Amino acid sequence: MTRLFLICSLALFAQGCNLVVAGDDAQCSVDDDCTARGFQDAACVEQVCVSTVSSDPVWGCLDNLDVETPDPSKTISFDIDLVYAVGGAAVSMSTVVDVCDKLDLNCEANTPGLPRGLNPDGNGNVDITVPEGFDGFVQVTGPNLVDSRVYVGRPLFEPPSVEAVQLLSPSDFDLLATLAGDPPDPMRGTSIVLAIDCSGDGAGGIRFESNNADADTTAFYLVNQQPVTPPTTTSTDGDGFGGFFNMPVGPAVVRGIREDDDRYIGESSFQILAETISYVLVSPTPQ
Repeated sequence: MTRLFLICSLALFAQGCNLVVAGDDAQCSVDDDCTARGFQDAACVEQVCVSTVSSDPVWGCLDNLDVETPDPSKTISFDIDLVYAVGGAAVSMSTVVDVCDKLDLNCEANTPGLPRGLNPDGNGNVDITVPEGFDGFVQVTGPNLVDSRVYVGRPLFEPPSVEAVQLLSPSDFDLLATLAGDPPDPMRGTSIVLAIDCSGDGAGGIRFESNNADADTTAFYLVNQQPVTPPTTTSTDGDGFGGFFNMPVGPAVVRGIREDDDRYIGESSFQILAETISYVLVSPTPQ
């Protein structure tokens, strides 16, 4: 759990928070001591129980990001809706969904525990179960659909906050790229990036950077669902979407930077394939 330590305030007293012990008297030695004393959401810091509730639900977690160790015996189950970005209709039931490890570049390994050959129901819904700590992508292929890979961003320890993926038909993708002034190159690929904050919501005011972009790549941000290129806009709106048209094929990394103060929020690695859209999630990440 991401945490920002705050000294217990008067507002918490009504919820069972005890007075801080003065002098040399220790209030705790481990976190469980705080729970036993009636402190809720508290941790033992320098023998004092302090709240672990962030005062800033949007970006407070950046000051204390945890690196968790997965338990391979546990699994995480979630469902996602696959819909067309234009019109919102459910994708075809003949669409094929494969879950692949990030290092399985061609999505061919049939890794134990990662389902393959799934199909959405009539509403475009797909149920997925993966091992705790899964770090990879969901590959989506189907009729009237641009080949797509949806990357989870960071290893999963809980169901992802994104519940629906808006996919593109070839004609809608061509229109989107043309509106951005960069028609698709069949020898290159595209990334659509979503920045999220500590609460799991889309993050506004985030600039995306990638060293893998070159002179033939066009950065864009979706403003009111329309692609807008720099310098007209240089960061995400409140929905948190942007990306890069026509990236070179190969491994890539995209970083999210807070525009107002150049604060790093996170990054994600992924793969660019020709004529494929890579959907990339950038969430708060230890630097």
